[in-house]
Amino acid sequence: MSFDPTYGVSFTSTTHSKAEGPTLPENNTSSNFVVVVTGAGKGLGYNISLAYARAGISGIAISSRTQADLDNLSEELRQVNPKLEILSSITDTTKPEDVKKLAASVKEKWNGRLDVVVANAGIISKYIYDRDEKTGEKKNRRLPIGIVEDDDAGRVLDINLKGTWNTAQEFTPLLTAKENQSSVRAFVVITSLASHFAHSELTTVSYNVSKIAVNRLVEHLWNDHGKENQYGLQSFSIHPGAVLTPQTEGHNRFEGDVWDECKSSDVENPREWSV
Repeated sequence: MSFDPTYGVSFTSTTHSKAEGPTLPENNTSSNFVVVVTGAGKGLGYNISLAYARAGISGIAISSRTQADLDNLSEELRQVNPKLEILSSITDTTKPEDVKKLAASVKEKWNGRLDVVVANAGIISKYIYDRDEKTGEKKNRRLPIGIVEDDDAGRVLDINLKGTWNTAQEFTPLLTAKENQSSVRAFVVITSLASHFAHSELTTVSYNVSKIAVNRLVEHLWNDHGKENQYGLQSFSIHPGAVLTPQTEGHNRFEGDVWDECKSSDVENPREWSV
């Protein structure tokens, strides 16, 4: 699948599908370092958390809406980095009170130290089915196309935009506090190439809108909170590539598996350069 060159897919002359050398977490060690990852239960968030553990960080707060996922991740994190301090939290980022509680727990556990927040929690619209005109039976499981079919927009915008907003609102004061001993102070949002799309041939309308919105939010974080003084925030909006995760593995369309054409990397690549 070819993309408009203005989308930035050919911004670099070489595209890497595997982390190596300077992009490996083991080559970016940070021993006194505290990270928060939302949406850590599966996919990118899960793997980004593991990459930070491999980099030797001292503390990580992981959040998800599912306890079993957090338990699995915590166990694997300890195997990777036995000295790692882990704060595991059931958190729905669409609920301000949940995010406020998470931020307070992070502040208390690490005495105000916080280096990086990765706002990863996100979803895409639920799949729909076409129906056989004669039998009415379901066929062609696919993503909604256009605004009329996208009935799941409220949930998508809540998690992708409102959830990221809540995370930024609660953690920006902690990141930019004078008491925070970090020299990094970074807020990272996992976005998507879909933020450039003005069509729903590949991803849904609500998903595309949510991602362009969080891109602008990141710009606001930099302009409003990143230029103040030495305690200013660094903010980044990162597109991880067309990555096969538990959430994306079913994104097939009428013409077949779209990932056969556009998948750029597996989950191991973005998890490692996110560090």
